[in-house]
Amino acid sequence: METEIIETQPFNSLKELYNNVDNLNPWPYIKELRESTEYMYCGIDVNNQKINLEKVNKDSQPKTLLCHDMKGGYLDDRFIHGTESHNSYLFYHWSVIDTFVYFSHHFITIPPHGWINAAHEHGVKVLGVIITEREGIWESILESQETARRFAEALIHIAKFYKFEGWLMNVENEIKSEHVNNLIYFMKYLTERIHAEIRDAEIIWYDSVVNEGKLKWQNELNDKNIDFFLNCDGIYLNYNWTRSKLENSCMLAKRENRNIQDIYVGLDVWGRGCPGDGGFNSAFALEQIRQQGLSVAIFASGWTHEFFGPKTFYELENMFWAQLFPYLYIHVPIYEGEVFETSFCRGIGSSYYRSGEMQLEVRVVEGKTIYEKKSFYNLSLQKPQISVAVPHLRFTHFPNLPDPKKENDEKAHSKETTEYVYETKKNILRILGNVATIENKSSMLDTNYLEFYDRLSYDGGGCLKLITNDPRSYHRLFLIHVEFQQDIQATIVYKEIESAVVNLGRSEPILIIGNDAGLKSILPYKLENLASN
Repeated sequence: METEIIETQPFNSLKELYNNVDNLNPWPYIKELRESTEYMYCGIDVNNQKINLEKVNKDSQPKTLLCHDMKGGYLDDRFIHGTESHNSYLFYHWSVIDTFVYFSHHFITIPPHGWINAAHEHGVKVLGVIITEREGIWESILESQETARRFAEALIHIAKFYKFEGWLMNVENEIKSEHVNNLIYFMKYLTERIHAEIRDAEIIWYDSVVNEGKLKWQNELNDKNIDFFLNCDGIYLNYNWTRSKLENSCMLAKRENRNIQDIYVGLDVWGRGCPGDGGFNSAFALEQIRQQGLSVAIFASGWTHEFFGPKTFYELENMFWAQLFPYLYIHVPIYEGEVFETSFCRGIGSSYYRSGEMQLEVRVVEGKTIYEKKSFYNLSLQKPQISVAVPHLRFTHFPNLPDPKKENDEKAHSKETTEYVYETKKNILRILGNVATIENKSSMLDTNYLEFYDRLSYDGGGCLKLITNDPRSYHRLFLIHVEFQQDIQATIVYKEIESAVVNLGRSEPILIIGNDAGLKSILPYKLENLASN
């Protein structure tokens, strides 16, 4: 009898892997990877609020990989059925991500169940990680081509069993020179075999070991790491690159007839030698990467939660991604033969709702019945998230940042003692060390904007709050592909908090759908006003 698996766990040794790979415990339902269209939209066009967006070919655009890193991984997210911790880290800007990597420092990192479901719901591929940071493990793997194939087949089986798309290979220890050819053989075999077994599979090599077996980060694609790149789907460059290194990388890829989009340039949000020093200045590095037409690997964007804490997480997270949005590309998930629906739940909440009613937990204490609301954290419950960043969160004022050429200890001391002030159209953000203070400016009377609202939901936790100051404009929420073969039937569930458009004679929301032919308001449709229930 199979035992239900309660939490996602990594493998920490070859012995543990080989003892368990043929007897993996199944998870509950795992969502299939949603297909996306062959076209995308440019973030800058959406950010500028253009009505008619230009479609760009997906295959010719640079890609965006997000490498998760949060306090070593496998925290509350490891539990299959979730927890009650509603302050845990999560992610919801899926529309601009092509590949999601769940990172930890365990030998074989299997992405948790909830992350796979949330990513797949939005059409985002998921990779696990193979990392070695001490010598010894690869010696037995690379002893022969047969042992290399055995390891590759085990990795393919795990990915296929748990329905994720592949692996990031992170070899951060020296490899014996006599084993390098078998390491290249392993990469070639793994890449070819996984593509035969898994749709949309991807194997990426991290820029670490060179062709002599030495551990020496190159920060570019060059003759020392080209053999690994040519035998997999892409290379993830280390973070200490320069403009000239990016140019060299492009030239070498073209010389080898490889797409430059297969080069993922590392962007470390924590800084650590990355151009621009990361943080809220991460767009500095991203702009340089995009100027070369290269893909990006964003590492540890959970900085907004880990460094500043959960209290200001959502505000800082939205500001962070609003700065990157103009340099990103929005993929368009396909909904075919199904109903598109969302309650905007992010998979987390201080209480859980069904059909607009808060679900209470019943407990009996000393003979008395007590009703309590129950918090939850379960990424598998995440509903489709909006496709756009909020334009009014772009910074209109930047502080003078420390000179990145200063010594590290001097720069670190400067960060601890200097207050940095950023401004958006809506907020003033003050940062001193790891303390962020957010002040609201006066109301934006001429602007429509939206916020996540966590004190009400129709299904799950939270909903979307629309602030409409200009009823002649609209809120762009989703970029999706839906084929209509019959009349559109739509239902909007809403609750009116306060009306800003009473003089126009109506305050209920209007549904607007756009395609290549233009925009069309959909009336009538079914409205459910929670205030009347």
